[in-house]
Amino acid sequence: MSTELSISEEEMRSQFYALVGMEDVANLLDVKKDNLVYHLYKCPIGSKYVTFTIPKRSGGIRTIKAPISSIKIIQKKLNQVLLAVYKQRKPVHSYVRKRNIVSNARRHINKRWVLNIDLEDFFPTISFQRIRGMLINKPYRIGESAGTVIAQLCCYDGNLPQGAPTSPIVSNMICSKLDNELNRLAENNHCIYTRYSDDLTFSNDLQEFPEEMARLDEDGQTIVGDGINRVISDNWFLINSDKVKLRRYDMRQEVTGLTVNKKVNVRRRYVKQIRAMLHHWERYGLDSAQNEYNTRIMIKKHRKPGKTAPDYKDVLYGKLCFLKDVIGENKPVFIRYYRQFKRLDLKDEYDAQKDATDTIRRGLLLEKIIGKLFKNNGFEVVNSFRRRRGGEQIDGACKYDGCYYLIECKWQTELSSIRDIDSLSMKVSRSGTNTRGLFISVNGWSDHVVPALRENPVKNIALVNGSDIEHVLQDRVDLIELIKEKDRNLSIYAEPYFDAANLL
Repeated sequence: MSTELSISEEEMRSQFYALVGMEDVANLLDVKKDNLVYHLYKCPIGSKYVTFTIPKRSGGIRTIKAPISSIKIIQKKLNQVLLAVYKQRKPVHSYVRKRNIVSNARRHINKRWVLNIDLEDFFPTISFQRIRGMLINKPYRIGESAGTVIAQLCCYDGNLPQGAPTSPIVSNMICSKLDNELNRLAENNHCIYTRYSDDLTFSNDLQEFPEEMARLDEDGQTIVGDGINRVISDNWFLINSDKVKLRRYDMRQEVTGLTVNKKVNVRRRYVKQIRAMLHHWERYGLDSAQNEYNTRIMIKKHRKPGKTAPDYKDVLYGKLCFLKDVIGENKPVFIRYYRQFKRLDLKDEYDAQKDATDTIRRGLLLEKIIGKLFKNNGFEVVNSFRRRRGGEQIDGACKYDGCYYLIECKWQTELSSIRDIDSLSMKVSRSGTNTRGLFISVNGWSDHVVPALRENPVKNIALVNGSDIEHVLQDRVDLIELIKEKDRNLSIYAEPYFDAANLL
């Protein structure tokens, strides 16, 4: 069974609005009718879903009901169709293209008032009857039999399960009327309204927040106004009274977990988590960090049965990507931690090759590691290539501050010889006038190499060994400063090797 539909979204919409019965639904979802009948009516209900719990960020437990693989595939196809059919509302930022919690939060930046409301038991509140009624009435009006089949595909135990691929988009479709009415109410009261799943947010710059929307009592507690209460109850939803907050500009204002007082930002705690994870990796190594994460963090999390703990690097990378999405990739805090992540990743990759027996493969990997190292530090990098003229193999090249460097990488058991140096020197001599060579030999070079280069500085070669690389990968020495010093010593003192340890 294919996992997704191959037809266009226009075709999906056309076939959806023409649905009459089960056979039409089966044809649309590219599944055999007998299979559809089995999963809907013959498969034991207890075998359709796997139920497990995960902790909520705000406390408590969230119950997840995940469908078995065969049902999940059918639901994924149905999700494609419903995404094509759903007409995106302006206030909605959940489960739609090009919108997320960041776009949701940006609508409420720098406001005098921000009101947060959470809908209680959001997915379970959406019942089979509500879904079926929505499908067979305006604006969809598909056949009653088809509406029943689709509603049954989306539901488990009579309501929308949190964990099924179709639940997010179905919740948006169900909330269309709610979104329209709350948006109209907000506009009438000079407010901005957005919704992300079950999180409703209202904001404005008025001196006093409209009482029809909400107010603060004498104890500072938030009282939801009659207007919002009426719309939410008329749409068969309930307000979670524990998660209703009206905040002034002089308080910390949050929208879906992001602060919005002056700009969209993450909590300080989030950045501290990233810093702590990087520190543990740096100080104790990746294996120790993974074990610590598994024993101290993952033991508190409830996961789907049989699912292994996530990779430490993947978790950390995900956190960094989220930080970038929220604050931007040019912010110093992101740049600092992202560079540290990439440096640690390269260091592990480098260390893993120290005991490798395949020296040819190790040498090729060194070329890639060096290329990444220079790129991460702001150099313009060209990966290994072969010149058209003469067919010369170049292990790599880079540019910084107007100077070009041809790179030769060696990671062999024996020490590099003057013949190896001369090979790079010939390539440099056939290059532009502003080109130098960086000869990188992890295990160093024979004793006569440095004296020979001192006597013949026109070779224009600076030497780099494994000690230099490790100083950079351990963040003891800045790569740019190291290259500048190697350049300076070569140009002024005709000294081909400058030890990175001298910069400590």
